[in-house]
Amino acid sequence: MDKGGEPPRQTNPGSIAAFQKGGFGITLQGDMKPNFRTCPQCSTRNRLDKEFCVKCGEALKGVKAGDPGEETKKSKPGFFVTAHGQDASPMVALVLFVMALVMGIAAWRVIRSAELPSTTPDPALAQNPRVSPAAVEAATLAPGPRDYVAGMVALRAGDFAGAIKLLRLAIAAENRADYRLGLAEALEKSGATAEGLAEYERAASLDRTNARFASEWARALTRGGRNPEAIQAWEAALKIDPQNLAALGEVSNLHINANDLARARPYLERIVQLQPTNLVPRQSLAQALEAAHDLDGAARQYREILSARPDALVSRLLLSEVLVKQNRPQDAIRLLDEGLGVDPKAAILYREKGRVFDRLERNPEAIAAYREYIRRAPEATDLRMFTARIEQLQALMEQ
Repeated sequence: MDKGGEPPRQTNPGSIAAFQKGGFGITLQGDMKPNFRTCPQCSTRNRLDKEFCVKCGEALKGVKAGDPGEETKKSKPGFFVTAHGQDASPMVALVLFVMALVMGIAAWRVIRSAELPSTTPDPALAQNPRVSPAAVEAATLAPGPRDYVAGMVALRAGDFAGAIKLLRLAIAAENRADYRLGLAEALEKSGATAEGLAEYERAASLDRTNARFASEWARALTRGGRNPEAIQAWEAALKIDPQNLAALGEVSNLHINANDLARARPYLERIVQLQPTNLVPRQSLAQALEAAHDLDGAARQYREILSARPDALVSRLLLSEVLVKQNRPQDAIRLLDEGLGVDPKAAILYREKGRVFDRLERNPEAIAAYREYIRRAPEATDLRMFTARIEQLQALMEQ
């Protein structure tokens, strides 16, 4: 029993409960009486115990239960009222608006695509298996870029004559550094070295803000054996990019190959600073410092190498020579013994120990070290020299 004393009515199997968020009302279809009142102002359903509309505040006194007649229903701005007097959700209007917007955009795109000229290349070109994808793409470009792309495709395919022709057309359309660089490579590979070098130089002069063009010019000069000019070109690249490791390495190597370690030194120092774990330029720097009579600096560089690589045999030998020059023969012997602890089979370390003992006139120890070297390196080309030295030291000992 409910509070009013009336037993609840039973719904028939076809009855359906419908909930409305706005008025919290419930409509029971079938043989049950409506338990809601519809607001005459906004058409919101309210429970029977509500004296005022929960949505708009309209007085509900005297309003009969259920929906009003079709003629009294009011539509609300921005809302839709169903045939049964229920408010459709505001989302319905939003969905309809979005659908209309999407359909409008789709129609605009169709019209727009019909107006724009097609950039699809010739189907015969696209379907030709001998034509590369880059060439197909080039067909959609403007004359300058199109000829450049096609020219580079021909260059990579080994068609240097075709590449030269196409790249000249690209340059005629637009005088760009990268177009000149491509032409320079095509000319050089075709055998026209002088013309190629001229184009490398033109490319570098067209864009002095990009180290790439100066570097390519420098490489071409190096390949041509024009080392003084190559050094100048590398230095131009380094003015644009002072930390260009490739340029630093190339220019330092050119100075080293010219046996000019003094000029190589500043470039090597910059490489070591930028790449402290790269041991090759560090050893070259140590040799440059030694050539400049900076023995302390050279020794530091060699020790840095041995700290990272105790098995660096050449660095150990070079450091032992520096120690001898510094009048530190005992340190040199100690260093060589450390090396034998790392690699007991390193015959050359016995040879160097023999030399140090020889300088110290410690003849028995020098002879023993030389003999161990000969025993461990029977194929060495200097065995005759050290065999003779052993005989000389023995003669000195017998006097």
